[in-house]
Amino acid sequence: MKLIESSVQIIEEKDPYKMIELAGRTCYRSENNITKDSAKEFVDRMIKLGHGAMLEHGTIYLRIRETVNGNIPPAMLYWRHLTNSTYSKVIYKIEADHPYEGNYGVLYITTNLRVLVENNRLDDLQYQVEPTEYHEKRITARFICDRGVSHEFVRHRVFSFAQESQRYCNYSKDKFNNEITFIRPTWWNYNNSIIESGERYLCEILQKCEDYYKSLLDMGYKPQEARAVLPNATKTELVMTGFESDWEHFFELRCSKAAHPDAQKLANELKELLINVKKY
Repeated sequence: MKLIESSVQIIEEKDPYKMIELAGRTCYRSENNITKDSAKEFVDRMIKLGHGAMLEHGTIYLRIRETVNGNIPPAMLYWRHLTNSTYSKVIYKIEADHPYEGNYGVLYITTNLRVLVENNRLDDLQYQVEPTEYHEKRITARFICDRGVSHEFVRHRVFSFAQESQRYCNYSKDKFNNEITFIRPTWWNYNNSIIESGERYLCEILQKCEDYYKSLLDMGYKPQEARAVLPNATKTELVMTGFESDWEHFFELRCSKAAHPDAQKLANELKELLINVKKY
């Protein structure tokens, strides 16, 4: 048994294919299989198997403009009539490229690979660009937290999620150092005799949970069955991707005094990280 602190980090990966692989491999904790050339094969397999949820983590920024003679590309017609949705944000602007060319319309689109795949819009990748000041940005964060906190975070349904799977992760394997990792609750930071007694009691319970889990595996049960004895304190990894506006709403709720202390701790830490890198 191991106890660790909860934590959060911003994932800065710009390549949408690599981001999808990173998120997808979180579920099985198979990140050690990532190579410099593995992302394309991984994403192609996700598309073939219909695992669209992981594709949502691959953020795509598009810029589509009218031609010099005023013709509107078919892709522009499609996106121009698409109202902003959970997974796509479209901004229309009038710009001037050159004095004698006059004004023309430009669409700035932020979307993800799942939207392109499921709407047969992969050809629109020809319009892919680096994000500009007119694109609404998407941000991806990785939380290391307990299952209780992750249950609260996944209620923010506008986000895209990828989470460590207790169905497929076997914590008795060498890959996990043959032990279960638990998250130390924030109330351990308080200093009084009642808390000290609670710490000892919780450690005893968590050790028993690990023992029962391993015993069930030894009896022939699968991880998805043995996980029934694992408590909310069990560590999990959760990848969340969302628009900046989604994160603003997330902070309103999870940084408030009404939020669960363990969730509030992580929300405040992420907000501080985003402030430091000038993303929020």
